[in-house]
Amino acid sequence: MTVTLETGDMVCGYKVIELIGEGGLSQLYKATAADGSVVKLKFPSLALIGDPATYERFLREFSIGQKMSHPAIQRTIAMDESSDGIFIVLEYIQGESLRAFFNEKAPLAMEKALYIFTQLAEAVEYLHKNGVYHRDLKPENILIGPDDRIHIVDFGIALLEGARRVTWGMATDAFGTPDYMAPEQIQGKRGDARTDIYALGIIFYEMATGNVPFRGDNSLSIMSQHMTATPPAPSKVNPSIPPGIEAIILKSIRRNPDQRYQNATDLIQDLKNYDKLDLTSFNVQPEKPARGVMTDRQIWTMGAIIGGSFLAIAVLIIVIVFLVNRH
Repeated sequence: MTVTLETGDMVCGYKVIELIGEGGLSQLYKATAADGSVVKLKFPSLALIGDPATYERFLREFSIGQKMSHPAIQRTIAMDESSDGIFIVLEYIQGESLRAFFNEKAPLAMEKALYIFTQLAEAVEYLHKNGVYHRDLKPENILIGPDDRIHIVDFGIALLEGARRVTWGMATDAFGTPDYMAPEQIQGKRGDARTDIYALGIIFYEMATGNVPFRGDNSLSIMSQHMTATPPAPSKVNPSIPPGIEAIILKSIRRNPDQRYQNATDLIQDLKNYDKLDLTSFNVQPEKPARGVMTDRQIWTMGAIIGGSFLAIAVLIIVIVFLVNRH
C-alpha cells in the first residue's frame, strides 16, 4: 500500500506537484511550500505503518536530518502529519542521481573522479564527526548537480551513535544494497564509520572503472562475493588508474574492517597525496573468507531448496483449486 496523492493536492499547506520516487520504504513527492519554494515530501510506506518501530525510525531520520548542516547533505526542513500520515519535508535538490551520471559517463576521468569523490568523502567525514553513519551509501542516494556538486540523501536507515537498536518487524538488521554492503552488514551487524568507508571504496571503484568489483545474477551471489572473493585490481579493468588511487580503493574495501581506513579523515589525507604515498605500507595480501559465511555452493543449494519449496506450494494450490472447481 502507498500514499496516493495527486497533482494539486494540498497537504498541510504544501501543494503537490508530482510523485518523484517510490520504493518499499517510502514515497517521495515534489511540492511547493506556502512561500513558493520547492520542497520534497517523504511519506513512509503504508505497508510499514503497522510496524511498531516505523514511527520511531522515521523520528530518528528526522532527528538526524535536523542535526546536519553541510552543503553536500540534503537539508531537513520539517516534520508534519496529515490525514495521509506522517511525513518529512526535505530540501528539493536540482540534479540527477549519481547512478544516472555513472550510466552515462563512467568510467570518469581521474581529475573529475577525484573532484566528486573528495566532496563525498568530506561529507561523510562531517557525518561521522557528528556521530551519524549513513549505512546505505550508493549512487542512487547521491545527487549531482550541473556544477558537479554532490548531495547525500536518504537517511532512512542511518544510525546515530549511541542510539538504541530499533528493529523493523518486517526486516532484519542486514539493511543496505548488495553491491555496496560491507561484509559486517551482510552478517547483520549494526556497522560504524568503517561500514561507510567500505561503501565509499566501492563507489570510487565504480567511478574509476565503470563497474562495481563484484557482480552476479542475484543478491545472494553478490553478497557471497563480498564475504569470500578478492576484488579484481582496478588497474586491470582500467590501466590508466594511478597506483596510489588503486591502493586507496583497495584499502577502503578490505573485508576486515580493522584493515580499512578507520575514518574518513585519513582517507581524505591519502586522496590529497595519492601520488606521494608509500605503497609498500599498504596491505596487499589476499584476505581469508569471513568466518561463518556460507560458500557459493551452500548459498545456491539453500536458494534452490527455498525456490523449490515455493514452487511445490504453488503447484499444490493450483491442484487444490482445480479439484475444488471440478466438484
